[in-house]
Amino acid sequence: MQRSQLLMKRRSLRGIKKPTFPKGYALRTYQEGDDAHWARIISKAFRTQCPPSVFWREIADQKLFRPERVFFLLHEGKPVGTATAWAKPEFGSRAGYVHMVALVPEHTGKRLGKKLTTAVLWYFTEQGFTSAFLHTDDHRLPAIRIYLELEFEPVVEGEDDQKRWVEVFRDLKRPELAHRYCGEE
Repeated sequence: MQRSQLLMKRRSLRGIKKPTFPKGYALRTYQEGDDAHWARIISKAFRTQCPPSVFWREIADQKLFRPERVFFLLHEGKPVGTATAWAKPEFGSRAGYVHMVALVPEHTGKRLGKKLTTAVLWYFTEQGFTSAFLHTDDHRLPAIRIYLELEFEPVVEGEDDQKRWVEVFRDLKRPELAHRYCGEE
């Protein structure tokens, strides 16, 4: 059975350093009213219509919600990116889950997605987590590149995952990774 998204795992959080951001950028966590910022960022990043009610349904109304787990990247004081430090019981009590990483298009291409994801990983280390997971879509090649740079590895559970990852690595022009993770020549 095909999963809707690909799964990746970072086996260890050792070596994660607290990220620094370029001039004009800052990081903060959720504040009252950020549901509208979150919805705007998600809508622009994923080219969809995402009302603030989705934030409440998917993030704030969840049992795991804590304001300090929802990060916002600010540019000159305006939220332009978001990521959530989540946990999913199915991955274990010491595993973090990187959730909903997004940047508005005007701020992509500046390595900010990597810094935002690193901020989530840093949070996990501060909370005593030892590994991290995330889900991503096959077509999110720039994000997958970042996750690979951050030492996330594909989780390959069966033939369908193997085929999908081989295709992703082909699209990334990284056939050596298909060989390493999927046994492809």
